[in-house]
Amino acid sequence: MAQLDHEEQLTAIIAAIEERLEYLLPTKSEHSQELVDAMRYATLGGGKRLRGTLVCATASSLSGDYTRALDAACALECLHAYSLVHDDLPVMDDAALRRGKPSCHAVFGPALATLVGDALQPLAFSLVLDCPELTSNQRLAISQTLAHASGWRGMVGGQAWDIETSQADALTIESLRRLHAAKTGEFFVAAIEIGRLIARPDGDTGEREVLERFSRKLGEAFQVVDDLLDTTESTAQLGKPSGQDARHDKPTFPVLLGSAEATTYAQTLLHNAFSDLEDIELGNSLLAAVAERCVNRLR
Repeated sequence: MAQLDHEEQLTAIIAAIEERLEYLLPTKSEHSQELVDAMRYATLGGGKRLRGTLVCATASSLSGDYTRALDAACALECLHAYSLVHDDLPVMDDAALRRGKPSCHAVFGPALATLVGDALQPLAFSLVLDCPELTSNQRLAISQTLAHASGWRGMVGGQAWDIETSQADALTIESLRRLHAAKTGEFFVAAIEIGRLIARPDGDTGEREVLERFSRKLGEAFQVVDDLLDTTESTAQLGKPSGQDARHDKPTFPVLLGSAEATTYAQTLLHNAFSDLEDIELGNSLLAAVAERCVNRLR
């Protein structure tokens, strides 16, 4: 059988993640069927699955097999879904649309949407801890990686900093980079580290350090593009309200750099990230193809 090209592989991986999420998410509850329905609504049927795809693409690029990484990829997607549900709440961004459909709180109400996020967090860790494909050491390491990326030192900490910040605070570009490294970038770092832990748990330190440098550049490039798309694309194209940053008076890369320079900056980050992959002979890998998709995309 002919070897699949990268686009065909990515299509297959995204379909596999979607199918596995469909299977792993609960369908019935003896306590609250509405909660289970809302969990599935918030997690399924939308999104590019970039973070989960990064997990699988890393595992595939290092070992040739992504199937053992599917449950961990789904765990990260559950954490990402929880972060979006909470991000959209009226007390946060108050966004009525997500992934081209009404946001979770718009359908189920803010109280239940809050509980959806609360439920998706422990579910994510259960998916890792119960995965029969992983060793106990891998489960522990992946759980620690997810906890760091999603907690007060990672995504939640970055989100707290973000809601405390407005353009009036006159953030420097370095401060903005640090904010988004926590809020957005740590999930990219986690995705690639988890894929590495599954494919090469005993890999050398040098490879791990290169992959971390790569993932940090990729996460930052992703956020720069996200900021740009918020100013240039319509709500229909984005699948979420456009112009949110301006409405909330948030400092962004286009605000601090200008749109043209921000665009150049994103492409420079991507180019440098590719150079990192070339250093470990992954320049033409599936992981490189996902990186390209992360930066040159409509979300």
